[in-house]
Amino acid sequence: MNEEEVRQALAALDMYRAQAETLAEQQQLVQVSIEEYARAKETLSKWKDAAEESEILVPVGGNSFVFAKVSSNAKALVGIGTGLTIERPIEEALKTIDERVSELTTGLKKITDSRTMVESRAAQLTQMVQTEYDRLQQQAQGR
Repeated sequence: MNEEEVRQALAALDMYRAQAETLAEQQQLVQVSIEEYARAKETLSKWKDAAEESEILVPVGGNSFVFAKVSSNAKALVGIGTGLTIERPIEEALKTIDERVSELTTGLKKITDSRTMVESRAAQLTQMVQTEYDRLQQQAQGR
């Protein structure tokens, strides 16, 4: 490996590091979504099990809650994308959440696998560059 190849390897290493960082950010966003759906499922489950006309605490985010009176626990509004929601029986709403969590979990696994592969390649390339750099340093000192 000559100096030009070492430079190219270093550029590739920078690219791998940037990809790993992007994948880490994607992992975090997907994980946050999974957690949000878990909270929604818990809330819907408690709502479903609450007696009509009872008062329960409903999370609104930021570790904050409001009191709500259960007038009907048979249906919920479910987002279907692009800011649209539809009314569904609560069991269907829970099933929809489970399906979305499953999709997100599958996506998270793919992202994690990709990140592992990129980080592995980066580690291999780092070792190769370090070995070559050490060799070039020894050559320079031997002159």
